[in-house]
Amino acid sequence: MSGERGAASVELAVAFPVVLLLVMTLIQAALWFYARSIALGAAQEGAREGRVQPASTARAQSAAEGFLDQTAQDLLVARNVTVTGSPSSIEVTVTGSSLSLFPGLSGWSVTQTAVGPVERPTP
Repeated sequence: MSGERGAASVELAVAFPVVLLLVMTLIQAALWFYARSIALGAAQEGAREGRVQPASTARAQSAAEGFLDQTAQDLLVARNVTVTGSPSSIEVTVTGSSLSLFPGLSGWSVTQTAVGPVERPTP
């Protein structure tokens, strides 16, 4: 029995970093999913505002950036909003990276797009 003294401490010292890395990776994945949700919300808000008559890509861009300013804060970094419009539709794409828990590593990439038809009044 005396030859196994301290075996539990060694096992814990080996297993704990693996468990800690697994927990940190799960938290990083949750941050990525939340950042995707925020990016999709911003894209949808931009598309919703941009498709209202008179259709405007500038209004869509402003609405998406305003949504990100209010909700994303530090969660979605290096974010960019791209708006393209045609006579029949508005497309808003939000890109960025999720917040990273690991020092020195960038977060996971996020890209979300929303498309909506331009509203047209009918008599």
